[in-house]
Amino acid sequence: MGPKKSRTIPEETLPFIHQAVCIQMNLSDAYLFLAYLCSNDVTLTGFGAYSRDKSSMKWFYAKSILTYVSERGSKVCIPDIQRPEIDTQGCIQCATAILNMERKLSEILQDLQDLTLNIRDNETLEFTKELIFKQRRIEDRLAWEIDKLRTREEEEAQKKDDKDETGLQGSSRQKSRK
Repeated sequence: MGPKKSRTIPEETLPFIHQAVCIQMNLSDAYLFLAYLCSNDVTLTGFGAYSRDKSSMKWFYAKSILTYVSERGSKVCIPDIQRPEIDTQGCIQCATAILNMERKLSEILQDLQDLTLNIRDNETLEFTKELIFKQRRIEDRLAWEIDKLRTREEEEAQKKDDKDETGLQGSSRQKSRK
């Protein structure tokens, strides 16, 4: 017996799949921008490296979805990929924007899972379940990383305030001696 020939992906699920691929590619670019934005001495081996790794992984996930679509004999038709709308004010704001994009991707994958369950496309359902599992882990980790960044930023601000207060007290003591 030869390999089992799977049927093509139902037409109603393809827009969700193509949208998921598009968001994965946008996320790849956004993570790369975040890695650039957060690269300094402190984050070089921490969050910046994490962001560079996620950029590669998101591109890999997009590629794996496209491979799945073509292996099932369906046509790949990706909408125009726009530059991700991310805020360039700071590392935390950018990471939060990416987290929102991740959540949007989760919604799309959940809608895809519901649809494949309704139309009984078991192959796509299993593929989607795997993607959702990975997506939840990614979201949780990114939320954790954002909390860590906020804590670090608050600690640095507190140290700076303490240093400024110490410096002001020292200069007022010198003035009082004169």
